[in-house]
Amino acid sequence: MASHVHSSDLDDVCDTLAEIGDEDLDLIVTGFRNIARRARTRQLDPNHTQVLLASICASPDATDVVGLAGYAIAELTDHNPALEALTNDARKNAVQAGQEAAFRLTDDYLRRPASDANEALDHLDPERRCHVDRLTDEQRKELSDKVKKANDQSRNRPK
Repeated sequence: MASHVHSSDLDDVCDTLAEIGDEDLDLIVTGFRNIARRARTRQLDPNHTQVLLASICASPDATDVVGLAGYAIAELTDHNPALEALTNDARKNAVQAGQEAAFRLTDDYLRRPASDANEALDHLDPERRCHVDRLTDEQRKELSDKVKKANDQSRNRPK
């Protein structure tokens, strides 16, 4: 089956979110960039891949990143003093929309594709060995320096 998601899709979304310039959002973006980098550079074994899939969007009780995003949206729209200046109707609409987002982002149906991907990893061919590249501390520092240099030169990141 051909993939419909390209690695550049993740990179494009990360670049767009990085342009916002919010320090907390930047931490989230950096986390997703690091996960993608580790997957692309063979630094994840199947077990850790399963853990990451479940942690991102395959937990049956929505204790995952997507569920967390839903709860964060509800928090931003319901318990945020910055919204006190809204009219009552606008405030009510914001709260309802936030609750709807939380409901939808914590729905089990949303987790089925990631859960199916996670389950597929239970059926690995035991004859095929998974090679995971391990970086030395020196290689890790060199890579970190390259990423820092690229981020410093990026036009998408606030200075």
